[in-house]
Amino acid sequence: MPDLRPQIRRGRRTDFSPVMQVLADSGIPVPPPDRATLKRFRNIVADLGGDFYVALLDDAIVALVHVTYARQLTHGPHARLDQLVVAHQFRRLGIGTALLAFVQQRARKRGCAGFSCTLPAHE
Repeated sequence: MPDLRPQIRRGRRTDFSPVMQVLADSGIPVPPPDRATLKRFRNIVADLGGDFYVALLDDAIVALVHVTYARQLTHGPHARLDQLVVAHQFRRLGIGTALLAFVQQRARKRGCAGFSCTLPAHE
């Protein structure tokens, strides 16, 4: 199998269309590409209280991860994995695992006391 180590970088305002395409390719309902959706995306990318990263192969976005952080009164912040999506054709290649390890390391560097995620219910 070829080496498919993705390049991981922080999401950018200009990543809107490729990110929406990754969501669509993964079977996730995509919101309409209107001004409100674009504004929400740009706010998430610019939010310093969270991390939004993308994984690239050959300069194309193939996956994304979104983590938010909450400050705690009695101990360090808590990290929550809000979304981890890998485009369908790139699954089972270790890209999701690489993104998860990356954000876990970032959470440790931020001094997080915990890291959690909620699995969606499937019908």
